[in-house]
Amino acid sequence: MLRTICLMVLLFSSTIMQAHNDNDSLAHRAFWWSENGNPILDGNGQCIRNGSWEALGKPKCLADATDAVEASPAVVEPTSKVEQALDAEPAVAADVSATQTTETKVAVVAEEVLAAPEAQVAAVTPAPATATAPATETELVVEPTPELVPEPTVKLVTYSYPVELITTHILFDFDKNNLRVDQQEKIELALMKARKAYAIFKVSLGGHADSRGTDNYNYDLSQRRINTAVNYLNLRDMQTDSTMAWGESQLIINADGSENFELSRRVELVIKVQQKVAD
Repeated sequence: MLRTICLMVLLFSSTIMQAHNDNDSLAHRAFWWSENGNPILDGNGQCIRNGSWEALGKPKCLADATDAVEASPAVVEPTSKVEQALDAEPAVAADVSATQTTETKVAVVAEEVLAAPEAQVAAVTPAPATATAPATETELVVEPTPELVPEPTVKLVTYSYPVELITTHILFDFDKNNLRVDQQEKIELALMKARKAYAIFKVSLGGHADSRGTDNYNYDLSQRRINTAVNYLNLRDMQTDSTMAWGESQLIINADGSENFELSRRVELVIKVQQKVAD
């Protein structure tokens, strides 16, 4: 059957080649020619033989055909399996048989795949390539760690409020009640300490005189000295709460028993304050 088909193709091709080419030489009958009259060449540049090549005495390509090939580029047409089979002579049957065997194996494999369970078909069938999404680039933002500031330790502080007496002696000259400059400085120091205290409770003044003179005179002199001190405290915005005139009843005595006349002529300033002290 195959040989009959090959002979029919050969006769049909020869008819076509003769219709397009008036040259009925051995070369035209022994080789394959294209429709435009150029010989069909193989990969090595040789003319492709047909089934009549050996029967015609194995002729060679005509010189004019070769020149025609060089003058105009030849169109190499792909040959069919039947043409290759005719050119290969005895090997044609083997090639066709091998082709049939391969096609048979492919058909058998196809039948096995169709008859196999779905799980096996899934294993045989290659999984479709899935487009992998490009990895999302994430920017690493390093935030600065806030400095840990230790919380201040809460410490309970308790206070006490002791009462304190600020005392100073304002001295006067003999039989005088005017305030000396050096004694004004002593009053200022006492006021400064009192104003630094937490609270001022009381301001007291006590007037004194030495023993020279009568008792009534010394009492009156001690009162006038108190009045001088009160007036000065008023000028310094310090209110006096109590006063007392003692005259010569509270004298200052030295260690040897004699009277200290300078210290006896005095006004005692006593400021009672409350301090605030942390325990």
